[in-house]
Amino acid sequence: MRRYLQGRNAVFVGAGIAAVAIAVALILVSALGSSGDTKASPAPRTTTTAAGTATGSETPALAKAPGAAATVALFKGIPQTLNVLGDPNAPTTMIEFADLQCPFCREYAVAALPALVEEYVRTGKTKFVFSGMHFLGPDSEKALRAVFAAGIQDHAWEFLDLLYKSQGGENQGWVTDDLLRSIGRSIPGFDTARVLADMSSPEVDNAIAVADQQAGAARVNSTPTFFAGRTGGTLQQINVGGLTADAFRPTLDALTR
Repeated sequence: MRRYLQGRNAVFVGAGIAAVAIAVALILVSALGSSGDTKASPAPRTTTTAAGTATGSETPALAKAPGAAATVALFKGIPQTLNVLGDPNAPTTMIEFADLQCPFCREYAVAALPALVEEYVRTGKTKFVFSGMHFLGPDSEKALRAVFAAGIQDHAWEFLDLLYKSQGGENQGWVTDDLLRSIGRSIPGFDTARVLADMSSPEVDNAIAVADQQAGAARVNSTPTFFAGRTGGTLQQINVGGLTADAFRPTLDALTR
């Protein structure tokens, strides 16, 4: 399997990894704030003058993000809580470590994720947890902040998917505010102004720190990297031979029998 590496060599975590991976994943969920009491205040809304020019923090004239209809349909009706997709009581869990600028992470999102969501998440067999990394540069961190901020509104997975579909060249400034606004406009019921404000919130700062801690604890330095197991138990790394749904099915089928 091809991997996008941080540094020169990948360090693979063996099957003996303890429950620390999932334990820290759950800390990440709480780091974003489950009570909703301390969320950042929304930024001012956009208004449109009589001459038709936009003011404020949003630009209504922006087109929707590429692939928005398919993304919205894929996740419609599936529970989301912060960075977790699926039934919180699902019997199995798969956690993904990924950098939003990694082309192989995008390959997984485009080629494998839709089928896996329909077969395992929508059916209640498995919940997916996203643990973001940002080692490739400034665009990685900005994109990750946007995803975690979207998670405060329980729409992290739509935002994540649409960022992958709009992925540009590494550190070429492709994660613009206009792109984030366009993605926000593509998600029904989403508060785009609020996500831009929440990106610099203490909740997102904390989520970034916990995600870093999680990757370090699991000794992950390549993306994408996946762990799966019974919920509440030990997660083991999935050493898949490709980034297609078929590469994941044997492991997930064995866990969900």
